[in-house]
Amino acid sequence: MGGKPFNGEGEKRTKCTEEGKEEERVDWSNLHMNILELIADQLTIDIADYIRFHGVCKTWHASKYHGRTHPPQLPWLLVRCDYDVNRLIFYSFSDERFHSIRPPANDEHIIGSCDGWLVLDHKISRTLSLLNPLTGAHVHLPALPSYLINIEDYYPSILKIAVSSNPSMYDHDCIVVIISTLNDALFSIHLWEDDLWTLLDDRSKYLDATYYKGNLYAVDEFAQVFMFNSFFEKVAIVGPQREINNMLWQFVELSGELIVLRNILIEDPVDHAGENLKIFTTARIDILKLNMKSLVPSLEEAKSIGNHILFLGVNSHSISCPAAQYPRGKHDTIYIHHVYIMNDEEHDVYCRHGIYDLENASFRPSLHNELERMCTGILPMWFTPSLF
Repeated sequence: MGGKPFNGEGEKRTKCTEEGKEEERVDWSNLHMNILELIADQLTIDIADYIRFHGVCKTWHASKYHGRTHPPQLPWLLVRCDYDVNRLIFYSFSDERFHSIRPPANDEHIIGSCDGWLVLDHKISRTLSLLNPLTGAHVHLPALPSYLINIEDYYPSILKIAVSSNPSMYDHDCIVVIISTLNDALFSIHLWEDDLWTLLDDRSKYLDATYYKGNLYAVDEFAQVFMFNSFFEKVAIVGPQREINNMLWQFVELSGELIVLRNILIEDPVDHAGENLKIFTTARIDILKLNMKSLVPSLEEAKSIGNHILFLGVNSHSISCPAAQYPRGKHDTIYIHHVYIMNDEEHDVYCRHGIYDLENASFRPSLHNELERMCTGILPMWFTPSLF
């Protein structure tokens, strides 16, 4: 923004002397809001650029984004909350740097993420809400039924959440579906229309739920896959599996197909602070494609995820990305973070991270593999940065 000073609100200048020469400096914090929004609209490649733009000063932070949609972004890992500086700390795989963002109110616990939104659990009002930490958009959901409230601060009230569309778009139908941690049942609400949550099904113990091509899909502890149509009528697609012990079943959309991930766990004792802790870690991950074209739908095992990488979490949706988006990444790899509650008396929460190589069926430590005590009330989770 070259030699001639901007003639407007930004023309406020300060003078300084350096090596006997006098020069003028423009106070960029006083740029007109229209100019700031024009600059923000040009930051269309990496959302991290938009974050840096908003971090310049309060005036720049107040500017709104009206630009084009960003291309798909690599997920960030929400690592912790630094209460000393009142910031959420995210690790970005795009630029391999940490980014800090102001957290929500102290009485709101971050318990999950879904499609660019953080899920907040408000213990006092017994309500849930969705927050986009990049834009500040905040969508409040009706209070949960009292029998679904987990009164213990260290346990969230929901296991997973799925949304049918962007919850911030008031002119679109949006269905929010949750899995309760107390009974593993499915509940739903029609955003902007319903005041009460509706029980969809409590005959199965569900582990994951997602929207795929307009319909709700859910998988239970026996690897039974169900589809719910627009009237929430339940249809069993795939029957139960024989072996279910120590397995997690999760969904991910990969190249337009719905994939079921079978995460086989093994007991992995760890010596931590002189105490022998019994935890579970990944032994093998199987990729199962949901085949809806055959006469009898089935889960078919695949040996590869092609030129993709996956990000698998416990309290967030699993995410797939082309390996080309992450030059340091290797195709056919899955980035995993585990969360464990290891001490039932003190309710200590620990986490570990690693990378699973499908080709070699091996698990190795990642950058954040250290056994870390999470005493901040925030569990690590994947988050897809978005400005919608």
